[in-house]
Amino acid sequence: MSEKLRVGIVGASGWMAGALAVGVEYDAAGYDTEKRSGNKNGQSVVTALCDLNAPVMDKVRDELGLGQAKCFTSYTEMLASDVVDAVVIAVPNHLHVPLSIQALESGKHLFLEKPYATTREGSHKLTAALEGCSLTTKLDYIMVHYDEQEKLRQLIEQRAFGELASIHFTYRHPIQAGQSEGQKWKLSREKSGGAVPMGICHAIAQTVFLIGESPESVICQTRAPKIREFDYHTQIDLMITFANGVVGLVQGNIDFAEKYDARHTVIGTGGQFDYTPHNPLESRVSWSSKALGRKYSTDPTFAKHHLDSGDVWKHQCSRTIQDFVALAREGKKDSLLGLDSPLVQRVEAIIWAAEESAAKGSQPVALTVG
Repeated sequence: MSEKLRVGIVGASGWMAGALAVGVEYDAAGYDTEKRSGNKNGQSVVTALCDLNAPVMDKVRDELGLGQAKCFTSYTEMLASDVVDAVVIAVPNHLHVPLSIQALESGKHLFLEKPYATTREGSHKLTAALEGCSLTTKLDYIMVHYDEQEKLRQLIEQRAFGELASIHFTYRHPIQAGQSEGQKWKLSREKSGGAVPMGICHAIAQTVFLIGESPESVICQTRAPKIREFDYHTQIDLMITFANGVVGLVQGNIDFAEKYDARHTVIGTGGQFDYTPHNPLESRVSWSSKALGRKYSTDPTFAKHHLDSGDVWKHQCSRTIQDFVALAREGKKDSLLGLDSPLVQRVEAIIWAAEESAAKGSQPVALTVG
């Protein structure tokens, strides 16, 4: 494809949609929102914005320098307009499945903000819609594209820590909910899907990414919110057993935290890795490896991209969306984060097994997923 990929941003009034739109429109250096300047991306362009809130959508178009984008208040009309090759969906969670299926049926490449779905039934419905689909799809498990996680997985694959025994990953993030009318839907299980699909899915995705095997069983315990008025449990503790015998411990809370916290530990027979996001940069990463002759010590140069912020403008949005653009332009599927990829489907299986386990009083639930 010689021309730029034409992309429509759905849910354009939201801040995540804005960050993703910048990734589509501008190069890796991003966009300076104060100076309103940035270098255009030679691979893709935002040709459409879609949102029910037309005044805010117009404001976003002006603030992000997207003057060429046509604005729609009807998603159906945008898909039928023939001005987009791909869509980025960043709407309230309960709309993800129907809008995704509509995009696929319209022949549009699909970049979907997490979660995949808000119910088990919705998850199965979207998975069924992917059968035989040759379009490029991607789910925004953005942490996979941080160099810290990429380098850590490489060390695990090299057996730098010996035989892997366990991974402990946390996700504590007091998500923005209830401060405005536009965010109150996050307090509702029906609209958000609950704590696991909406937020703690990130920790599950990273655990699956690092272990790289099929999950076999899940045990989940939950606790009620203590600060805000969520109508579902917000503290989640998961134990996931994988086919290779490795145990993943995932703990999360979306109601309260000192600040955004994505700490994690990898333990093996010949070494250990610890990432502590609240530490100063020079001491966030510490690790040891008998195979590499490294004693346990800090590694201040291990990573440039740190999992230390809930600010979407500091995420690896450009890297994530531009990987999607490159694959869509080549007509290729995303083997890592495609909606039908092993990683995404394994995470989906874990999420709904966790819900089932919690409903059964923390009883183990067996999984069968590739």
